[in-house]
Amino acid sequence: MKIWQLNSPNHLQREEAPDLVRGKDQVKIKVTKALLSEADVSVFTGLVKVRYPAIPGRFAIGQVTECAPDSFIQKGDRVFLASVTEDECAPDGLRVAGETAPGFYRDFVLAGPDEAYVLPASVSDEAAFLIDAVAMAEHVVDEMNVSVGQHVLVIGGGLYGNVLCQILIYHRAVPILADNNAERLARAKKSGIYYTFPNDETLKGHILEVTGGKLADAAVYLAFSNKSEPSSLFSLVARGAHVAFCAPVGKNLVVNLGNALKNNVTVKGITESREFVSTAINILANKAVNFNEFPYRSFPEEALPDTMLRYAEILRETGSLPEEMDIFKFIF
Repeated sequence: MKIWQLNSPNHLQREEAPDLVRGKDQVKIKVTKALLSEADVSVFTGLVKVRYPAIPGRFAIGQVTECAPDSFIQKGDRVFLASVTEDECAPDGLRVAGETAPGFYRDFVLAGPDEAYVLPASVSDEAAFLIDAVAMAEHVVDEMNVSVGQHVLVIGGGLYGNVLCQILIYHRAVPILADNNAERLARAKKSGIYYTFPNDETLKGHILEVTGGKLADAAVYLAFSNKSEPSSLFSLVARGAHVAFCAPVGKNLVVNLGNALKNNVTVKGITESREFVSTAINILANKAVNFNEFPYRSFPEEALPDTMLRYAEILRETGSLPEEMDIFKFIF
């Protein structure tokens, strides 16, 4: 089989690998499309340490080519591949595709019962790459006991922040999105998010105006291409509020809890949301998330190395990636 192998930072090339032999409880899946994510670029550049040689690729979809007669998934099914799975032998109990386990930049993978999710016809390939963002948003709603009418401050207006705000609206809460990128705020407005403000010294006044003189009932800090000070949101929430810090698996986040302790704030940490994947697929099947404002670009898989290098340079220069969904078609 063919793989894209990372032999050292910034050096990705196509290699041959032994064919996979399906186990009794596994299905064999042909990778058809894979996403280029912030996590993949971080691995490519060496910002996230991995054991070389490594196969990157955090998010992918594919088609089942082999299965047992009594398999939980049938041959020909289109599936979403789980990026994080349980592994009792791992130090943190998790296996992360493209980091602590082989990723999906290859033509075939083997999957067990908890590693592949059948996609209904109503969830397009493009929508499928929002599953992780929607699952994280549902995880936030569940962990923070979000209720109808609550004002929830969201710091970070990228893809994950945009989707989170839409899911909060879906649950009849009131999101307040803050970011210092005018393009992100404009995109949020077009996506149906009403309260969008710059994340600066005026934010507290805007929150008081929206809530009728109160601070936010809850807040979420998204460490996805977000360089703002995470501890600042403690001064923007009411006493006893719930606050969540969300980051990709393996990303460090330094938070000063001084004001949280003074105000009896409940702090949650969310890094992965595999138990909410099925819920996310159902939400996308019902067209509850608008992703029309995010540009989707499609490439042949041969463009992976050059695109990685280009994004690595952008990440070095700006610290964040463009708001694009770059999808690679895997046709070997």
